[in-house]
Amino acid sequence: MKIKYLSLALLNIMCFSAVAAEANSLNTDNSFFKDSKFEFSTRNHWKYLKENASQPKEVHSAWGQALTLNYKSGYWLDILGFDVTYDNVIKLGASDYFATRNLLYNDGKKPDKHNAHGFNKFTQRYAKVKFGNKDVNFNGKAGWHSLKDMGVISSSQNLTRNSYLGYSGTLKYSNLALSLAYIDSALPRESAKKVHFYSLDRKSEIDNIKTAEIAYKDKVIKLDYSYGVAKDYIKRHAIEFSYKPIEKLTVGSQIYGSTALKNHDKMKANVRDFDDSAWHYAADVEWKEADWSAKFGIAYTDANRKGAIGYYGRHIGKNNRGRYNGMAAAGADYMRDGEVVLSSVLGYDFFKDNTTGLYLNYGEFNYKHETLKNGEINVFNIWKPTSGTFKNLSILSKFGYGWSYKTMSSKDITPKLRDGHAQRSPTLSAETVIDYRFNLL
Repeated sequence: MKIKYLSLALLNIMCFSAVAAEANSLNTDNSFFKDSKFEFSTRNHWKYLKENASQPKEVHSAWGQALTLNYKSGYWLDILGFDVTYDNVIKLGASDYFATRNLLYNDGKKPDKHNAHGFNKFTQRYAKVKFGNKDVNFNGKAGWHSLKDMGVISSSQNLTRNSYLGYSGTLKYSNLALSLAYIDSALPRESAKKVHFYSLDRKSEIDNIKTAEIAYKDKVIKLDYSYGVAKDYIKRHAIEFSYKPIEKLTVGSQIYGSTALKNHDKMKANVRDFDDSAWHYAADVEWKEADWSAKFGIAYTDANRKGAIGYYGRHIGKNNRGRYNGMAAAGADYMRDGEVVLSSVLGYDFFKDNTTGLYLNYGEFNYKHETLKNGEINVFNIWKPTSGTFKNLSILSKFGYGWSYKTMSSKDITPKLRDGHAQRSPTLSAETVIDYRFNLL
């Protein structure tokens, strides 16, 4: 069935390309066809996690191969166009307990390796419009599409990228941009199944998410404020700022906040992320040279939760990805109530087009008169040739060790105490991602 869908998609694109070529040869419309782009890309992704916090006997591992066809049309009458993205994911392997890897589809109630499957889907299919000129212009989309940092919503990619059903648009004037978006459903990264948005306990459906964003950007300053509402569940604020006084130095800051609405208040205390509100404050500084870079950050979270550890949740409930560009999100999210986290990313180019580095995090917070410490050390390597035969190839690999504490459950990060003390919990993780892109049109 997967091969059938892939063949049909290829056939349709080939037919369209032939029509486009014929149209060009007849000098019919121009930009709609001649500005079209068709790309075929592959991604091989393997993820491994062995944690002892809440599931000491389980190994989370999954391995898959994605084949992606991405078509972008030009604009008919310089106004209207459409884009389509088709993904086919093949299962290559899975552990007995592959949950949380977000690579393969779980075709069952339990995340058993026998329930791990590949899938195929039209991840994006939307109409697009544009108006204006280089000074003042508007770009909009309607349909299934990914949203990368559009207001308080974002998309991320493993084997495929998650996408949303709805509308979005950006109006630009000089250095200012105003963006709006409305979404009501999602296609997750690890599934072809359309899903709605839900509260953390999955008992309240979130009918829609609306968001607005205003941004200013020039060569020195970037300032962005976003506001969004997950209907009857959460109000979200996001402020991101960066300042570049000289070419090599960038200073940044982020503030993210969530305020509970009525359906959030209805959740039981043991599944809440916070009671009334949660705020995360961060600052960072980065220095870049030709062959090395260093970035350091500090952050603090205020997320009170009665009788337990609260946290700032990056995502606005289930089945969506929230905007977050702070350094506290790593293998584990260092965003617990009262937690201070120090982060750093160090990278060095030992040879051309190859960066090797360290990603370090250390956080601590107090719980019942005890200071709990968490941390991780990740070694990574990125090879991304900029010229030659492999210029469209990218290989990422990383390996990490972390330490934390045992929790009440996989859904509750409150420490599980023994004789009044937290229990240490080590973590091992590894990941490889191999991408290759072919420009076919």
